[in-house]
Amino acid sequence: MRVHALTTGGVRLKRAFLFPRPGARRRLDLFLPGSWSEPYPIHCWAIEHEERLLLIDCGETAGARDVPFARFEVQRRDELPAAMAAAGLSLARVSEVVFTHHHGDHVDGAIHVSAPTRMHEAELRFLAAGAQRVTRRVMRQPLPAGFAPAPFALDGAPFGAFDRSLALSADGRIVAVPTPGHTPGHVSIVCVDDEGRHVMLAGDASDTLEQLHARRADAVAPDPAVHVATLERILAHCAQHPTIFLPSHDPESMARLAGAVTVA
Repeated sequence: MRVHALTTGGVRLKRAFLFPRPGARRRLDLFLPGSWSEPYPIHCWAIEHEERLLLIDCGETAGARDVPFARFEVQRRDELPAAMAAAGLSLARVSEVVFTHHHGDHVDGAIHVSAPTRMHEAELRFLAAGAQRVTRRVMRQPLPAGFAPAPFALDGAPFGAFDRSLALSADGRIVAVPTPGHTPGHVSIVCVDDEGRHVMLAGDASDTLEQLHARRADAVAPDPAVHVATLERILAHCAQHPTIFLPSHDPESMARLAGAVTVA
């Protein structure tokens, strides 16, 4: 098995997004003046295993529109085709795409992929809700053309600290697990590498490893308590299994993957 980090540009995030205040100000501060971060990467992931090439998310495109708490820095040269080529991979080889959740910086790059796509059924239900459709319209965040992932259910056996799962490979070494919080149907993908380590492709389960250790809900989670419970569950899993934790926007994710650095 081989896991590749693919970087599709960057995004500057408002400090209120990264370090939200509790209570009513948690979301309000996202729309008020505030300081901004340096660019954070926008990663997606390619997994080579069992003669298949599986993509986890597709990254962002140059057409991304800024929102009050995120400023995108993505050029055409940063999009998925170039990121794949830089890793020595071909889009024509992709057998399937699995999305961690529905946000644009994870799904917009799907315009470059002809392979089937899948998303957790709970996330698709959330995406179809009227409030989400209004939010996307107000924020000018349309879904990519032709976006129609097939639903999947997490109806498999417990996996580590997670109470249910879905095997994505015949040998069970690639597994989707529930990590709700950032969005209600968010999933993470765990790959068991050739040394038995768990490589967790965590999407936006947290922005960084620091946030995981801090057990800090983010500013957009519909229910902060659900998000904190997920962070606790991830840490419990890391205590049970050596785990390389790879959020999609952590500047240190690529180095942790390259160095096989597990969560302490």
